[in-house]
Amino acid sequence: MVMPNQSNTGVGDRLTFKCLPTQIKDERGRLIQIRAYKAEDFESLSDMYETFEPKGLECGLPPPDKRVRSKWLKRLVSELFNVLAMYRSRVIAHSALDLSCAPLCPEYLIFVRKSFRNLGIGTALSAVMKKVAQEAGCDRVMLTVRTANRRAIKVFQKVGFGFCTELGPCRDMELPLKSTRRGRRKDDKKTIM
Repeated sequence: MVMPNQSNTGVGDRLTFKCLPTQIKDERGRLIQIRAYKAEDFESLSDMYETFEPKGLECGLPPPDKRVRSKWLKRLVSELFNVLAMYRSRVIAHSALDLSCAPLCPEYLIFVRKSFRNLGIGTALSAVMKKVAQEAGCDRVMLTVRTANRRAIKVFQKVGFGFCTELGPCRDMELPLKSTRRGRRKDDKKTIM
C-alpha cells in the first residue's frame, strides 16, 4: 500500500480551476467524474498504471519497469497539474499538464485505461485540460504522440491540436489557446501569472 506523502502531494492540492470538478457520461451512459488529483488518490492512480497496457509504447511511457514507473508517477504528481477521470471511485484515466512555465508551452500527457477507451473519455478529459490551460494563462499546449497512434491523434485533433513537426516515428502537436487567466492558488486566492 502506498501512502500519501510529500513526494505524491500534487499541484492540484494547491490550485483551483473554474472548470473542475465536472462530470460527463461516456458513450455507454456511465457517469464519469473528472477532478483534480489529490494525494489520497496516489494508490488508485498507481493501480491504474500497474494494469495499464501497453506499457512503454508511447515514447517509453508509462515506464514498463515497476520501480521506474513509481518514480515517474511520483514526479508527475508532485511537479505537474494532474486531473483524473473516475468511475465508481476507481481511476480510469489520468492527464497531466506542466503549468510551471505558463504562459509558455506546457507539456500535456494523457493515459486512458484500456477498457474505457473509445468511449469519449479521452476527448472529454483533453477538453477539460484545454480549459485548465486557458484558465492558467497558457498561450499554447504541446504534446508528443507516436505517429502510428491514430486513435490518440484523432482525439487531440477534435480538441484543436495540430501537427507542428515533420513526419517521423513521433510527432509534436500544438494547441494554440486564448487565455482566460482564472486559475487560482487555494492558499492566496491570487490569479496565476
